[in-house]
Amino acid sequence: MKLSNLILLTIFSMAVFYMQLWDDRLVTPLYLTVLGVCVVYGTYKKDINITHIAGIILVFTGIEYAIFEAGIVNYVNPSDNKLLQGTLIYGMQILFCLLITILLIFRVQVSRLISKSPKIELTYFDGIFHWIFMYMSVINLLGLIENIAWSYFDWKSWTLIYDNFEGLIYIAWAVCCGAVLTMMICSAKSNGSEDQEPRLS
Repeated sequence: MKLSNLILLTIFSMAVFYMQLWDDRLVTPLYLTVLGVCVVYGTYKKDINITHIAGIILVFTGIEYAIFEAGIVNYVNPSDNKLLQGTLIYGMQILFCLLITILLIFRVQVSRLISKSPKIELTYFDGIFHWIFMYMSVINLLGLIENIAWSYFDWKSWTLIYDNFEGLIYIAWAVCCGAVLTMMICSAKSNGSEDQEPRLS
């Protein structure tokens, strides 16, 4: 099976699975678990590129998740001020998405700062992940604009992003999980083909 077909099949399968769950209490831990499995796999196989790509996404998504689960955002703003509350929520998500985007764009350079491994190199997947988080940055920016229009200008009909926010983010997570799983499959295949190569005596 071609790599492009494999990616599309994996992404489609994850998207269907996520849409069936449609509950952030289930989807978010599952998303983080898939990323964690990829980090463990990359570490076990000593694939520094997989480990760092999945690790960057896992660490900063995990920090963001912990901040919101701990209710830190809710502690620093009054619940009756919807403008400030929405600005902080969407603003923080934009900040994390942009940070992950930048780290993934410069992933090879970041990896070389973290590790001296000679196996660090640009992979096919380095060209995929930053687009996912750029997309999420745009969705959060549109959500922020919509929240300002809704709460400050009293345009109560502006709820398109708010009403569909989870689905729009789940699509990105499904694509990310699909790409992560495809990375592991491709790594396993390449390792298998290397093992089957005849050794010269």
